[in-house]
Amino acid sequence: MRRTPSKKYGFTLVELLIVIAIIGLLISLLMPAIQWSRETARKTQCQNNLKQYGLALHQFHNVNHAFPIGNVPKRWWGFQSRLLPYLECQSIFQYIDYTYLPDCFRACNALPAGQDPGNQVQPVDMCPDDPLAGFIWYDPTQYAGHHGCTDYLGVMGTLATANDGILLYGPPISIPKITDGLSNTLIMGERGISNDYWGWPYCGYGDGTGNGDNLCSTSDGLVEGNAYDDPHKFHFWSYHPDAVNFLTADGAIHTLRYEVDYWVFQWLATRAGGETVGFQ
Repeated sequence: MRRTPSKKYGFTLVELLIVIAIIGLLISLLMPAIQWSRETARKTQCQNNLKQYGLALHQFHNVNHAFPIGNVPKRWWGFQSRLLPYLECQSIFQYIDYTYLPDCFRACNALPAGQDPGNQVQPVDMCPDDPLAGFIWYDPTQYAGHHGCTDYLGVMGTLATANDGILLYGPPISIPKITDGLSNTLIMGERGISNDYWGWPYCGYGDGTGNGDNLCSTSDGLVEGNAYDDPHKFHFWSYHPDAVNFLTADGAIHTLRYEVDYWVFQWLATRAGGETVGFQ
């Protein structure tokens, strides 16, 4: 008995094109969700970095009864260097010599590259959205030593010379002096690393007060920035879309959008201005 051959079925060209179109549509719908999820994860990591700094600042205060000096006058050691033991970075802190004269640059240059504290970049200093995070600056014709950069700067107040913030180019500030309230006063925030690598956390000269390296004022307001124009070294900005992460003195994390009112931003930077502004 002869068997009738069975028919073989498959996709026609039109059906295949329809399937491909449907897959492409699904992918186009899914990609924004994937990108949003990745950016959310990077933003969360960035916030966790600031959170670690907040814990370190309060541990330092508990031991020393004041927050660290933001930037030591004429020596230019940054407050980040004094927080290293509280960030589980004792292996770097052991090479810092605050007594070395005349300043931190000579102290760093006196050490072998492997012991130079400026030659280190810690994960807590790197915003995952910043393409320059982790780079080491070195130019033997200028400042001595190697200098890694940070995305997280101390808030020194409304001006570099106003002395109305918490992390100053000057005396240390204790909690009782923050009369505006810890939850209403900014202490650290994000500033993208510039393409000439301003942002030295442990040993930062900046404009002479640490401003632009390990500290920053709010005088220019909260505006978008980029790594290529010189003025953007001196105001807070980030690589996150539309917003910048900040740490308040109580250890809380807040995200401020660029639309924030200029004067509100100034009031949040002062420790004892008497303003009633705060976070809801």
